[in-house]
Amino acid sequence: MNFGDARWLWGLLALPLLAALEWRTLRAAHAALVRLVGPRADNVLLGQWRPLARALGVALRLAALAALLIGAADPQWGRELVRRGATGSDVVMVIDVSASMDTRDVAPSRIEEARREALAVLDRLEGSRVGIVAFAGDAVRLCPLTLDRDAARLTLEGLGSTSVSTPGTDLGRALHLAAHLMPAGRREEQAVVLWTDGEDLERGGLAATDELAHPGVRVFAVGVGTPAGDIVPVLDDAGRAVDVKRDETGGPVRSRLDENLLRTIASRTGGAYFSASRPGGELPRLLAALSSLARSGRGQRLVERPVSQFPWFGLFAALLIAIHRARPRRRIEPAAAEEKPASAPPARRPRAPRAGSRAAPAAAALPALLLVLAAAPPASGQSTWARGDRAFKAARWAEAETLYAQRVRDGHPRGAEVNLATTRALLGNRERAEKDLGTLAGEDDAAGRVAGYNLGTSLAERRADEDALRELRRTLERDPHDRDARWNYEVVLRRQIEQRRKPPNPSPQGGGQQNPQSGTSGGGGKQPPTPSPGKSGPEPQAPTNPANAPPETGGATTGRMDRAQADQILNALEQQSRLQGHHQTRVMRERQGRDW
Repeated sequence: MNFGDARWLWGLLALPLLAALEWRTLRAAHAALVRLVGPRADNVLLGQWRPLARALGVALRLAALAALLIGAADPQWGRELVRRGATGSDVVMVIDVSASMDTRDVAPSRIEEARREALAVLDRLEGSRVGIVAFAGDAVRLCPLTLDRDAARLTLEGLGSTSVSTPGTDLGRALHLAAHLMPAGRREEQAVVLWTDGEDLERGGLAATDELAHPGVRVFAVGVGTPAGDIVPVLDDAGRAVDVKRDETGGPVRSRLDENLLRTIASRTGGAYFSASRPGGELPRLLAALSSLARSGRGQRLVERPVSQFPWFGLFAALLIAIHRARPRRRIEPAAAEEKPASAPPARRPRAPRAGSRAAPAAAALPALLLVLAAAPPASGQSTWARGDRAFKAARWAEAETLYAQRVRDGHPRGAEVNLATTRALLGNRERAEKDLGTLAGEDDAAGRVAGYNLGTSLAERRADEDALRELRRTLERDPHDRDARWNYEVVLRRQIEQRRKPPNPSPQGGGQQNPQSGTSGGGGKQPPTPSPGKSGPEPQAPTNPANAPPETGGATTGRMDRAQADQILNALEQQSRLQGHHQTRVMRERQGRDW
């Protein structure tokens, strides 16, 4: 959490002092009352005294004051996007990043000073569009005119003498590129801020100045360096000076500030020259000159800002004040009974309840309420159908059978009976389960189609292939687009064909004996059924697909097999083992069905 104006929080330090003053005032008022009426507890004035009520009033007032002080500090948390209009100017920053800017006649170096001043200018250009051009032997546009000051800041922070790979100094190319960044429009709103040491090896600076001066774009030139100059160092990757620049004769290169060139450029364009021969330079004058530029609308943009939460604290303070104003100040006693004649007995009048007596009816009703709650049946957050599905998923078959049976008794027989019969099959009562599924499969509705599919799949599991084919065929006749029923139908049919073609005495060398539990070569057992909660009926596992059984070897062989026949049988068995895990039959589908 942040605060827009945290100075208001200093007011919280006064709360302990105010609390002490309030406590002293209460003690003094009580002492004065005792001196007035004496220490008698039955006095009328002392009977109306409520010290706890007055202390509560003090606490409410101080809490309301604390809430107002915190709210005045403008607490902020969360972020929101708002559309904000921008008014400003167009400013292009042109920064020299040639090797001469590494000279250290201005601490820590010329390029560091230029970058520091450019960042300070950027902070003052709120609402203005800013572009950035870096130049050495070539000029590069690093950032177009944009309202995104964060992007411009990242660009400036990454500037260095290696930002432009072409060595040298071409001031004319940089000014020419800056002129092309300026859109046509009101030139009095546009300016170029140039940070350089004035060295122009290509001698094109003055010619490019006319391109800016003709339309009226002003150039504010900042000379970074000193007229005496210093030797240009050679830096390594870590920024340490390892040597000095040398000319053709082998002597060290000294770079000096050319103030005359920069003053000429500024005067021709109607701008101004500013010196940066020391850290900080003439930055205030530069900022004042930029603030004199004309400003106009620069469109709208989305701005992220923190969300002020002052209304919540104001509402809380108002609530505390309302409670303070509405609470009773005194204990109200009933009026005394009127005197009656001596001959008549005094009539009994109902006594007005004292403080705390209103809780008596509620206290008397509390045991009755607890008794009702204890006798009430436990609430169930889920139907028996849903709880049965959860038990089915957890493999608690007995519990699932009980819940599905209860659902059937509650008047939802069709869909629940399918799940009930499937659960019984998993419990081992397959004969009764298949009988119930056969009865349910007689109806051509959603539950009947699921029951027929489950019945055919269950028959296929226990190798009753003829009956399984009959039930699956009937399911396909009802729904020709049932892909799972078609798959299992083809699986059982191929298995039946394979068994008919199987040689009566397979060779013991084949190693591909059938597994009576799974119906395929190898040991791939069947998987448990996985029904979905709340469906029309769970679907048990179907038998394994024998579609990729090894090819026929021509029946039982007589005599000794030759080498080609043995290789053929071994290759077929190897292929069957490799494809065994990819052709399992499909298990029960998850059908969506309403809770009928």
